[in-house]
Amino acid sequence: MQAYSLTAAQIQDLTPQQRTADIVIVMPATDLRAAQRAAILMVQRAQYTDALLLIVHDTQQQGFVHMANQCFQATQSRYFGYVAQDAFAGRRWLQRAHKTLESTGKAMLGFNDGKWAGQLASFGLGRRSWLSANYEGQQLFHPQYRRHYADTELTVLAMGNDQYCYDPNAVLIEVDWDKDQKSVHPADKHLFAQRKHSELPDRVQRPQILEKFN
Repeated sequence: MQAYSLTAAQIQDLTPQQRTADIVIVMPATDLRAAQRAAILMVQRAQYTDALLLIVHDTQQQGFVHMANQCFQATQSRYFGYVAQDAFAGRRWLQRAHKTLESTGKAMLGFNDGKWAGQLASFGLGRRSWLSANYEGQQLFHPQYRRHYADTELTVLAMGNDQYCYDPNAVLIEVDWDKDQKSVHPADKHLFAQRKHSELPDRVQRPQILEKFN
C-alpha cells in the first residue's frame, strides 16, 4: 500500500496507475498532520500491495462526503473504501478485509472501529460494482449528506440486501477522545430520518433493518 497526500483541486491529476489500483481508500482530512500520522501506520500494517490511500486535505471545508465522492468518481479501483484521520490501524487490517470480502462474496465490509461491533460501517470497504449502483452519478455516498449518516445509509443498503460482512480482526479503531460529547450534524440526521421513511424502504429486501438506526 502507498499513501498520497493531495488537495481537492489535485484529485483530477491522479495518474492512470493511481486511478486503477486494486483498492483505493479515501481519507478526507481537516488536520493534515493527524491524517499523515494515521496513514503511516495504515500503510505499514495493510499487508496489501496494490492499494492506494488518498489523504485529501479539505482546505475549503467541503465536508467528508463531498471529498469521498470526488475521489470515488475520479478512480476506477475494483474496491473502494473510506476512513477518517483519527483511525488507528490494526495489523493486516486491509489484507483481512479484502480476504473476507473475497471469501464471502459480499459487497460491503464494515471495519472493527471499536464502537459499533460491526453493526455500522463507520469505516468501510466495498466492491465498486455494487457501490456505483447505489446513487445516480456513481457516487459513493448520497450527496446531500455532509458529515454524518452517509455511512449509516450505505450500511442499511448493504445489510438490507444481504450484502454486508464483518471481520472483527480487520481493525480500524476510531481514536476520538471527545467523540461521546459531540453531537451529530442536525441536517444530516433530519435527512436520514426523511429517507428512512420515504426512499429507503423500497430499496432494501429487509426493511426491518431500518429500525436498527435512528
